[in-house]
Amino acid sequence: GAIIALQNPNLAVRRHAWIALQEMGVKAVPELEKLWRSAPNPRMRARAFWVLVNMPKGGEYINEAIKDSNPDLRMTGLRAARQLNANVIGLVRKLVNDKDPQVRRECAIALRHNQTPEAAKLWATLAIQNDGKDRWYLEALGIGADRQWDSFFEAYLKSVKNPLLNAGGRDIVWRARTDKALPFLAKLASDQNVDLKSRLRYFRAFD
Repeated sequence: GAIIALQNPNLAVRRHAWIALQEMGVKAVPELEKLWRSAPNPRMRARAFWVLVNMPKGGEYINEAIKDSNPDLRMTGLRAARQLNANVIGLVRKLVNDKDPQVRRECAIALRHNQTPEAAKLWATLAIQNDGKDRWYLEALGIGADRQWDSFFEAYLKSVKNPLLNAGGRDIVWRARTDKALPFLAKLASDQNVDLKSRLRYFRAFD
């Protein structure tokens, strides 16, 4: 009954189901696993997943989620890891080259304020994949690099010697919040081969 209620569109009913399943503990796991692994609707799978990750062996389901064929569920796995303070860096390492840009955006956000030595390198790997067409991807990179722009941008420059050669790199220079980006920003702002209207955003970025 609780499993059925978990799939109800009414939030209050789902909340009652959540509480009941949590109170059942490991006794509820077999039925939850059926819903998580077999339901045709990914939203129903996600509801079962969020109950399971709060069980004693929640990490096992996170590892399953990040390997799922559905990008929404891979993102859900990463969000659960952040919520539970699990091994976020280890998961980002596995997803950093994911074929879906939505998943990579989630990876960038997961690195926000993460001060482990590997965080900057992983961010750089994500930044290299910025194609200059997805503003949400660019903003995710900006959120991820918050308060650590110096080290993250430096790691990026180790892989990309000249970020001005493509639109993705120019956008990262524009979005960066570090003195290390200023020489590149000055070149973009003063490039006479580009019309003034297109260069104005680089002038504004000096703020």
